[in-house]
Amino acid sequence: MQQPSKLYIVLSYILIPIALLFGFLDSLLVISALANPSALILVFAMACIVIYSFASFKFLKLGIEREQTQTNKLKDWIKVNAYVSLLMFSLIFLNAVSILISNDATLIGFVDEFLQQQSGLPPEFNSQFVLKMMRTASYFLFVIGAVGILHIRMTLKLVREYDYLFE
Repeated sequence: MQQPSKLYIVLSYILIPIALLFGFLDSLLVISALANPSALILVFAMACIVIYSFASFKFLKLGIEREQTQTNKLKDWIKVNAYVSLLMFSLIFLNAVSILISNDATLIGFVDEFLQQQSGLPPEFNSQFVLKMMRTASYFLFVIGAVGILHIRMTLKLVREYDYLFE
């Protein structure tokens, strides 16, 4: 069998720190979800990203690179968590794109409305500062979403291609 592309390997290594970040955020969110059970859906979805990332990395390192047989359970973990992760990465990507293509006047209107509802913010938190931070975060989230979507697409193709490795 042909080895996966270099792009897939690079995306796999990029996805590990992203998974660690989501795992850390998920552990913080679990605490607040105990008080607000509706937040448990977000906890579940973020956990799926973490599980998918590490399961697909295990498949890459042990299954594809070393040609070791893997359990069908790993294949199921990859597939199920890939679909939930694809949904989450798609939402992240679309939210980032929507912020990046919006004009400043529209976003400043939302930011001003948000800042009026907050009390006790320092004067440095003006609408231009918050807008700049939103755009910076959107670039970061755009990259995270794109990496996740590409990786999942490539992983599902490789799982079908290397089906003989699963017993």
